[in-house]
Amino acid sequence: MKTKLQLLAKNNLMILAFVILGLVSYHATRPTSEPKETFLPEPKSVDTFIPRGFSLVPIEVANADSLASLIGDVGGVVDLYLASTEKQKGGLKVGSKLKLLRAPLNPQQYAVLIRDTESSRLLSYTGPFIAVVQNPEETGAQLTSSSPAKIRVEYQN
Repeated sequence: MKTKLQLLAKNNLMILAFVILGLVSYHATRPTSEPKETFLPEPKSVDTFIPRGFSLVPIEVANADSLASLIGDVGGVVDLYLASTEKQKGGLKVGSKLKLLRAPLNPQQYAVLIRDTESSRLLSYTGPFIAVVQNPEETGAQLTSSSPAKIRVEYQN
């Protein structure tokens, strides 16, 4: 009889330990009342991502509608050409393998990421520009060395 009591007490201890461990594991793994958001808010401007020594130059893109359907939400790699207008002949290559970014607040506005030293050269061209999409893994962005055609008038007597 003594052995039955010992066996029953041993079983009660095991059952009690099992119930206590079950309650502890339930409380440890149950979800909290509200899950905390751990992601950072999306920045509203891209100027925080400009690398040191570079500038983000807004440009007017003549083929913006067709370009929007070809590149992603952020942008892509393009070659830039001057577009034909009443004042200028188009087709002059302005730059190659340039990183083109879309404005987050206005997806129809584009900007080109170029070195600080080349920004004045890009601004010497009068837009609009035609953007030709390149492979996004292309590197080695550069502006062409030719500057826009300067008009020279000579008077002869």
